[in-house]
Amino acid sequence: MPNFIPYDHNQSAMVVINYHDQLQPGSFESAIHYLIERKLDISVFYPSYKNEENGRRP
Repeated sequence: MPNFIPYDHNQSAMVVINYHDQLQPGSFESAIHYLIERKLDISVFYPSYKNEENGRRP
């Protein structure tokens, strides 16, 4: 599995938006986030990342 940088939903952007606070439980956006993070198989994209042993995380 490729060596990805972990995504932190508590991080702030230049406009000081905390994305974790913006996702309200039960909303459409929350459902999309859940599907992408937990149900969608993104392993089809892994072969293009060849940095398991070394290299910077994408």
